[in-house]
Amino acid sequence: MRIIIMFLMTLIMISCIGHENSKEKVTAVETTEQKDSLIYYWQPDYNIYLFDTVINHTNYRMKTYCLNDSAVYNESFSEEISKGKNLIEYSVAHNYTTDFTINTDDNEIQLHLLKENFKDSLSTDFFKICHMWKNEFSHTEHGQLIFRATFTKPDTDYQFAILYLITDQGDFKILKVEDETYNGSEDE
Repeated sequence: MRIIIMFLMTLIMISCIGHENSKEKVTAVETTEQKDSLIYYWQPDYNIYLFDTVINHTNYRMKTYCLNDSAVYNESFSEEISKGKNLIEYSVAHNYTTDFTINTDDNEIQLHLLKENFKDSLSTDFFKICHMWKNEFSHTEHGQLIFRATFTKPDTDYQFAILYLITDQGDFKILKVEDETYNGSEDE
């Protein structure tokens, strides 16, 4: 019996010695500095922009609405950052989408436009930081309806507008990209 007790005591001591060595290895790991984050979310938007018209016997119905998807995260700057060097701020915005229904005498065409439909018309860098903020009817030109999609970096004046048309066959065509970034100068 005495031998069994001595044997168990030896095993317990060996397991404790091994455990202490593993603690030393864990405490030798280098730690990194952590940063705090402030995140400002845009409020959900439940408004719907509707446009409905008939031109050349074709009925165009447009419905633009917010996806409330918190899709765009951009680092932002405010007074709070100057107070704490370990602070990162983000502004989080939502994308909008547009549904078109085009009715002709022969058929009905449905289109769903997202930010990605305009990807090739914007620079890669801007596309990563922008969201489709508005999409609306702009004007009529030569019997065609012209629409305007506005892309912006949230909480800045950095934005582009894309003018496009959709034919009565449902073809989507980019007409023009306009830089609408506010540069601080005003025309007199």
